[in-house]
Order: sequence, then structure tokens, then C-alpha cells
Amino acid sequence: MSSTSDAQDALNDLFEQYNEKLSNVMPAAVGYNVVLFSAISLATVFAFNLLRPRNKIIYEPKVKYYEGEKRPPRISEGFFDWLSPLIHTKEPELLEKIGLDAVAFLRFLRLMRWLFLGVAVLCCGVLIPIDFAYNSQHIQKNNRNFLNSLTIANCDKRHLTDFGTLFQAFMVLGFVWWHWREMVRLRHQWFRSPEYNRSFYARTLMITHVPKQIQSDEGLKSLLQSIKMPYETTAVHIGRRVGTLPAMIEAHNETVRELEQVLVRYLKGGKIGKTRPTITIGGFLGFGGEKKDAIDLYTAKLTKSEKAVEDWRAGIDRSKAENYGFASLAAVPYAHIAARLLAGKSPRGTVITLAPNPKDIIWKNLTKGDVVLAKNRTIGWFILAFVCFFNTLPLLIIQLIANIAALSQYVDWLNEWLVKSPTTFQLASGVLPPIVSALFGYVLPIIMRKLSEYQGALTQSRLDRAVVARYFAFLIISQLFIFSLIGVGFSTTARVAGLIKKHAGVSDYLAELKKLPGAIQSTYLEESNYWLTYFPLRGFLAVFDLAQLVNVVWLSIKTRLFGRTPRDIREWTQPPDFEFAVYFSNMLFMAAVSLVYAPLAPLVPLGAAVVFWVSSVVYKYQLMFVFVSKVESGG
Repeated sequence: MSSTSDAQDALNDLFEQYNEKLSNVMPAAVGYNVVLFSAISLATVFAFNLLRPRNKIIYEPKVKYYEGEKRPPRISEGFFDWLSPLIHTKEPELLEKIGLDAVAFLRFLRLMRWLFLGVAVLCCGVLIPIDFAYNSQHIQKNNRNFLNSLTIANCDKRHLTDFGTLFQAFMVLGFVWWHWREMVRLRHQWFRSPEYNRSFYARTLMITHVPKQIQSDEGLKSLLQSIKMPYETTAVHIGRRVGTLPAMIEAHNETVRELEQVLVRYLKGGKIGKTRPTITIGGFLGFGGEKKDAIDLYTAKLTKSEKAVEDWRAGIDRSKAENYGFASLAAVPYAHIAARLLAGKSPRGTVITLAPNPKDIIWKNLTKGDVVLAKNRTIGWFILAFVCFFNTLPLLIIQLIANIAALSQYVDWLNEWLVKSPTTFQLASGVLPPIVSALFGYVLPIIMRKLSEYQGALTQSRLDRAVVARYFAFLIISQLFIFSLIGVGFSTTARVAGLIKKHAGVSDYLAELKKLPGAIQSTYLEESNYWLTYFPLRGFLAVFDLAQLVNVVWLSIKTRLFGRTPRDIREWTQPPDFEFAVYFSNMLFMAAVSLVYAPLAPLVPLGAAVVFWVSSVVYKYQLMFVFVSKVESGG
């Protein structure tokens, strides 16, 4: 009996040392993280203000490349003059300039910033004083640190947090209702806009899964007549197989690029070269082959490809019909009413919906049959499951780095590092985990998008929705649940290892298993320190998006070393597409983490509120002056 008691006492001593090291390291680690990323963010904003006036093609490409009346407001060259249009440009003007997709994202950020400001004020103003007062009065100083004194980790009066949680829930519902109402108003405004009403696709229906018996213009007309359409159609067309036409058009465009490059070299500096450029046809490793005039060769090739494309287009009506078609109506409201009446119905197995923007359609997926789609979806889900499982493995690395202070109790060289250089040890504890997490999360959304396209998504906007749903679910399951369970496993394994080392009995092992539910709860509270290091990194990444330092360097290299033609330079300096799916997923994940930890560790929603406010400013600038929506989906 005494041996068991000795083993338990030794184990308790071991974990007192463990908690003491954790208590000493984590507050400083979080502090170093906040100071470091805040300082880097301020330096990045300073660099942006210096570089912006001299690199407007990078920081304001939409001023040069804009469509119609969508020119963004001018910005003076003063240090903070870029803030003025952000403050004075309101939603109605933004809707005309940047489209509803971008306005919806900014509206979402507005919801997040005000919601979490309210949550942070509630939790920090009410719960932190209660938690701090309780810890100061009831918990010994050597058993607590500054951070866990601001949480409910040691607080017995946890029923007080229930009222905070309830009030928080009502706050969330109120903010969501208000902004949802505003979003509906914006949708109505978009549908009434001249741009939408002038669009041909807005008054068109798309018909998919058309059976072979009616795969013709007349067949589609008879189908629409049989279902008693409320309005007459103005044009009905079945889709036709395009065959090699896309490849021919791409070959034609590539020939144009090659001819432009030859002409730029020949007419360099506005002067005609002394000799006409040549190209060698055939040969091997520079030997042999036949030299030809490059301009004449590409001109003849271009003429031939143009004729081939025109001939194919002239005979496209004789091509084989596909399993989709389009029906146009006289007005936009007619198409909307017809689509609503036909929603959920499948006349003769077809599906009739509002036609998306042609640029939004993934044409190769329209022609895939049910058998091919079923096979691709099954294979896609297996690949997705494997990829998600593989991407959970880095969580082990992140958890080990996040618990580097705990590891120092068992790993000699880590303990030696902690003793000799506590500052660098604390810096690594606070900075490395969120950086490693961000690096591993970069590729996954790209893979998910490719898999969703392989599984048969018909439009780019549907791909975005699929990526948001899948990536957000992965983040919640892996980084919020599995990540914390790995921490539970780590601490439990450490305790069991201590019992084995002290030759404890079976009763001690059973006693440890009984502590498992409490260990899960305490681990979730301990992980709040990790999230306090996660949010400063997210804030820095938002500011880094604003500065675009990588783009400044890379674009300078490309335009000076590789830029050969005006087309090349134009393509490289065009406004890039905004990845709505990735940004929405990350913002939603930050919101979910903050809501979970708000009543437990009130500093977490405070960090989230700061990030959302910074993001709101940064991405309003980015969407006004830098990025464009790949395809406008109407929010």
C-alpha cells in the first residue's frame, strides 16, 4: 500500500514540475508571439505605404484594367491617403463597382467584426474580472499564471459562464438576422440592376439530362410545350458537340503569341531589325533541320488555323447533339417565374434551372452521363477521405511543437535549451505552431477544388460552395476536435509513462483512466493558449496580403527578364481572381473557434475581433483596387 502511495506522490511531483514549466513558458510564449507578429504587421503596413505610390500596377491594377463604368476612385499618393476611399465608398456604389459577390464578402466581414467586438466586450468585461478575482483569492500563486487566471480553468463557479453563453447566443442570432435582412435587400438590388437585366443568360433557362429521343431543337420545344410553360420562349437550342474546336482555338491563340514574340524582337525599340528572324524546323539538339522565315511561317500557320476554326464553326449545326440545351424568354422576370414553377420537377427526366453565366459553366461536366458521374463521385470521395486523413498527420507535429514546454520534462536537449536560453525557447513555443499549421493548410483547398470538379460540379460558383463546406468541415474536425484529442492523448500518455517508470499498480492505472473526462476538459482550456498564438498570425497574413511583397518582387523579375510582348505584360499585370472559398472558410473557422472559447477563455474572441477588424479594412481595399471576382454569381 505504501509503495502505491509513494508512486502516486512521485507522479504528482512529476506533474507539478510539468505544470510549473508550462506555467512559466506559455504566458511569455503568447506574449512574444503577439509582439512579434504585431511588429512585423506594422512594418509591413509601412512598406505598403512606401511601395504603393511607385507600384500602382500592383497595388491598383483595377484603375488601369476596368470594365465600363467600374473604375475605382482615385487615390492620392499620400502616406495614408488609401484609407479615404475605404471610409467614403458605401455599399450602393460598391455594388456597382465590384459586384455582389465581393459586397457579400465585405458584408460578412462587417457582421464578424461587430459581432466579435460585442462578444469580446461582454466576455472580457464580465467574465475576466470574475475569473481573475476567483483565481487570486482561491488558487495559490505557484499553481496559476497570468493567462489561466483569465480563464475558467480553476474556477468552480462555472455556472456564471452559462449566462454569458446564453447572452452570446442571443447576440449571435440578432447580428445574423440583421445582416441576413441586409443581404436580402442587396440581392433584390442586384436583380434589378441594369447590368443583370442586360445579361442574356439572366432570361435563359438551362435544361440538363435531356434524353436522346428529344436531343434536338424541335425536341426541346415539344418538351417545353408539353409542360405548359407560363411564357413563350423566344429561342430554343440543343447543345452541340464541339469536338476539337477548343483545342483548335487554343492552338490559334498560341500561334498568335508566338508571332507577337517574333515581331517584338524584330521591331525592338520601334526600329526594324537588320535581318528577319528565323526558326529551325526539325533537327536534333541544334543540329540539322531547315531554317525558315519565322514571320512568314507563323503568318501562314495563323491563316491555316483561322480557316480551320471558321470551317468548324460553320458546320457546328451538323455536329452530334449533347444532353443539355438552353431556352431563352422575352424578359428576365419570365425566366425567374418559370424556373421557380419548375423547381423540383423533372419532366421526362430533365432538370430545368436558371442558366448560369456562361463563364461560370464547366462545360466538360455538362456532357457527363449519370454512370460516369456516379463513378467519379465515388472515387472522388475515397480520394478526399485519404487526403483529409493524410492532412491530419501534420497535427501531430503541430501538437508536439505546441507542447514543447511539456516535452522538455522528458527530452533532455529540450530541457537544456529551456534552461540555457528561455527567451528563444518561449519564442519558438509561441511562433512555430501557428506557422506550421498555416503552411500545411495551403494546398488542401486546391486539392478539394480539383476533386469537386472531377466529381461533376457544373459551375465555378458551385465549386466554391463545395470547397467552403468541405474545407470548413475539415478545419473544424481536425484542428478543433482531433487537435485537442491529440493533446489529451499526449498528456495521458505522459501520465501513464510516469506510472510505468514508478512501477505503479493496476489501481493507479484505473485511477488515471477515471481522470480522462476531466483531462479532455482541461486540455481544451489549455489549447486556448495555442489559439492566442493563432490569431496574431492570421492578422499578419491579412496585412501581408495588403502589402503583396512577393508579387512586387516576382512581377519585377517577370516583366524585366521574361516580358517579351505587350500581351505578356498585360496578362501578368491583370487584376487577379479573389479566392472567396478559401477566405470564407478561414473566416468561418476563426469565428467557430472564438465562439467555442468565448465563455472559457475570453481573450480568444478579443483576438478574433482584432483580426476581423484588420481583415475588414484590408479586404475592402483589395476588392476595390486589386482583386476581381472570377465569375459574378450574384452573391
